[in-house]
Parts: sequence; structure tokens; C-alpha cells
Amino acid sequence: MTLLVDTAAGADGLVVQRCQLWGYNAIGVVSGDEAIAVDPGITPEEIASFRAALLANGARRVTHVVITHSHHDHIRGWDAFEGATIVAPSAVASKPADSRARILAGKAKVDERMGVADSSFEYPSVDVTFGEAHELRVGHLSLLLRSLPGHSDCSSVVVIPKLRTLLSADYLVSPGLPYCRWEPAPFERANERLSEFIEEFDIDRVVPAHNDLLESRGAALSAIEEELSYFRFLRTEVRRQMALGVTGHRLLHACAAAMTERRGVDLGRKAHQDADNARRVQKELME
Repeated sequence: MTLLVDTAAGADGLVVQRCQLWGYNAIGVVSGDEAIAVDPGITPEEIASFRAALLANGARRVTHVVITHSHHDHIRGWDAFEGATIVAPSAVASKPADSRARILAGKAKVDERMGVADSSFEYPSVDVTFGEAHELRVGHLSLLLRSLPGHSDCSSVVVIPKLRTLLSADYLVSPGLPYCRWEPAPFERANERLSEFIEEFDIDRVVPAHNDLLESRGAALSAIEEELSYFRFLRTEVRRQMALGVTGHRLLHACAAAMTERRGVDLGRKAHQDADNARRVQKELME
């Protein structure tokens, strides 16, 4: 685990810890003697290290934990901050029992692969839910929580106007290889909304939940356009293959190959995401 960003006790800023799994970024927002944890995974050891960084040897207390969506990497650590208020979109809190069971089973499978013992983990018990929007305060900072379904049906993001920072959750984690886990059209609308946030709040730093931070307005807008142009191209390719009568796995493989050719780089196993995106686009076009 590595601290990518740290902020001294008493100052306003971020604490970002890089975890071992999937380039995951555990994120804290700090101001004065207060802190808020956002999606504080991954392993118990990493969560303990992240908590220590937020507490800053007792100089700060964690008042809230924000869960941006219900995927298992994002709900880890929700209960690691004694006395903190748990905040999440209503769609996270209202997940039915079968969905919760699938999420926890996915977590257990990854835990086994990592050699992590965490069998007592439970789905988050949310104290405060929100629909379209919610606002939190941490010290001198305001956090604007915004519902943004697309990556998942319960996704949200966090805007910190004073820091000119957007916490984009699982949006913009790998520009040019979108990780859509729900439906393409809402995913595209979500990216367009991200662009609006950047303009409205003069954002110059985007912190996704995985991989590299986007450290300028231009880099963020360019990343958004990469995501949008990806789906424009993929949708055209799926339509073309369907018109040729190509179906099933052959269609998905053909579309994935077209995306690799467009990209000019073979991503190896990661390229399965191209096929998954094509499957979701095909489903959308057939409805």
C-alpha cells in the first residue's frame, strides 16, 4: 500500500492510498480536525493503514463513510470507523437479498484468492441515504454527493468545490477501456454529466477509484471524450456485425478484435472488457 496523496493535520485536502487489488484508491477528504472516508477498501490491513492516515495520530476524527456504489471493492471497510455515519445512495441501501448475496459471494471469492480472512463481513448498514443529491460538511469543506447511474445502477460521485476536485468512483478508471457494469446508454449520459460537473465547478483534478489520478481539466475532459468515442465506435461496429448476420460469441469476438485494432494495442486479458461492452451494446440494440 502506498499513500499517493497526503495532507497534514489541520489542513484541507485529500488522503489517497493505493491498494494492491486492481490499482484501487481508498480516498479520504480532510479538513481541520475532521475526515470523511470514501470507499475505504480493500484488505483489513490496508483499511487499518488508511484509517491511521486519516486519524493522523489522533489529530482528526472520521465523521462519515461514503459508499459510492455497491460493488464489493467499494463497500469494504464501511464498518471500520467507529462512530462514523454511513452515507450511500438509496439504491445501495435498498438492494434486495439476492443481490446482496451475490455481492458478498463475489467478495468472498476475491478474498480467498488474496488469502484474506474476513468471513464475518456484512453488507453495509446505511444510516443516511440520498436520491439525486446530498451535501456533507467536513471541517471547512462541502462535499456534494450526486447520483450517477451508468457504471452500475446505483453509482454516485463526489464533488468537492473548494478543492476543485471530483471523486469519480468507477468512471474514468481506464480511459479508452470503459468499465460498464450496467447499461451503455446511461454510462454515456453519466460521462456527459461528468463533463458538466467539470465545467460547473471548474474541476482541475479527478480522482477515480482505480489507477491514475487525472491532474488537469484538460486531461479529465480528454478522458471523458475517450469513453464517449469508444462507445460511438463500438455501437457502430455492433450494428455492422448484426447486419452481416453475425451472432453470439462470434459477434462479441469480432467487436473485441475491432476495438483492439482501433486502439492499436493488445491489452491481453483486459480486452475481455471489450467483449463485455459489446454484449451490453447488443442487448441495448435488440430491446
